[in-house]
Amino acid sequence: MVNLQINRAIFSVLLLSILSIYLLSEKPANVAYAQANDDIKIIESKATGIDPKKIVFQITLDSQSSIKEIELNYILESPETNVGGTQNIDAQGKSGYQLFITELSTNDSSRYIPIGVTLTYSWTIESDTGTLFTTEKQTYVFLDGRFDWKKKESNTVEVFYYGDDQRGVTGIGAAKDTLERIAGLLQVEVPYKVKIVIWDTEKNGEAAQRSRGSTFDAAVSTLGTRVATDLVHIYETRGSYADTTRHEIAHIVTHVAGDGSIGKIPAWLDEGTAVYAQKTTTGREFALKQAVRQNTLFRPKTEGVGAPNTSKTVDAFYGQSHAMVTFIISTWGEQKFSELFSVIKAGSTPDGAFQAVYGVDLDDFYNQYRNHEGLEPIEFQNTELQTAPKASATQPPYTIATGTKITSDSKTNKQNSSISSPSTSIDSKDSANRKGRSALTVGLITILLAVILGFASFRLVKQ
Repeated sequence: MVNLQINRAIFSVLLLSILSIYLLSEKPANVAYAQANDDIKIIESKATGIDPKKIVFQITLDSQSSIKEIELNYILESPETNVGGTQNIDAQGKSGYQLFITELSTNDSSRYIPIGVTLTYSWTIESDTGTLFTTEKQTYVFLDGRFDWKKKESNTVEVFYYGDDQRGVTGIGAAKDTLERIAGLLQVEVPYKVKIVIWDTEKNGEAAQRSRGSTFDAAVSTLGTRVATDLVHIYETRGSYADTTRHEIAHIVTHVAGDGSIGKIPAWLDEGTAVYAQKTTTGREFALKQAVRQNTLFRPKTEGVGAPNTSKTVDAFYGQSHAMVTFIISTWGEQKFSELFSVIKAGSTPDGAFQAVYGVDLDDFYNQYRNHEGLEPIEFQNTELQTAPKASATQPPYTIATGTKITSDSKTNKQNSSISSPSTSIDSKDSANRKGRSALTVGLITILLAVILGFASFRLVKQ
């Protein structure tokens, strides 16, 4: 009889221990749990690019309970860093068949989300009972809604364009050629697919550009720019847009080769290499010759102090940058040129990198280049100079800020709605919290019972 009582005690302790371990191993309260719930049904969820300034997100749902709030969560996908944000809709306690809309501004003083970027988004719907309903993540490529876009792609390049199919053919051909040539020159490999968005004219692409100031925008025509790590825009195709494509794709390669967490390649080296990737450079050669005649070349060590902001100074800057890159390669070779990029990426200053790779500092190099152009050398004072922020056509990365225009609309007629069945997951805050508290309670009770029953078993054995 004593052994039977002991066995029952031991069995009770083991049973409660197993139950406690199971509850304690449940997911934390802030993790969504997949549950069956017919309270909220998603009819449709979609995103639409109206123009380069705005994305409209909308969700249609049918709910039995009143909806308290709807939250849009989005992330801008990038090979190096993802940023995101949220938009909140006050659902005002409505129930039944509902259409909710929120607008995301994409190009203003606080936020720039470029055309061509991929967004991942989902919705979290909270009912007045506290139940959370989270939709499955969806992917959307943000394109200019004013045009009907087409796509061509290869293993390394993806091109979005509209109109003449030759734009897509030319764009993908120029991009693949440049990736191969410049990546070979700098001895790197671009580890992600490159995306290109092509408009037909600068006027049509103007709304997609981020302003760099009224003076610059009025004085300089922007034919293309690298707007993200893996994304370039081509705004004008009435001229040699294949060369514009080569130029901007080269910026993607130079970024991979020379930009690190600390070290950054100077603008003249970046732009000079991008022009080096082009097939023709006539306009910039003319501006360079004029700068040489007038002895107005810029000093690489202080480049950026007076950023070019007119058509004349921009062309001269690009022309001299290209000429210096060509001089470097012809004098010291391609191998040393790729080493220059890797040393800068590792954290060296441009001046230190020149001394490490070529055995001369930037001023010594500049005087050698001046001699090459037929100009007298300059004797510089031996002062330490800081490299100024680079002035380039490349736009800064995405920035996200709060604030949104939000509208909502109710519908009672279901017959004209398009219906889809996205997968969803459901979460209840109260249920999750109760599970956490229950697990803790059972665990404490188990320990207490183990002590009591252990003591009782010990007494029975002694008897």
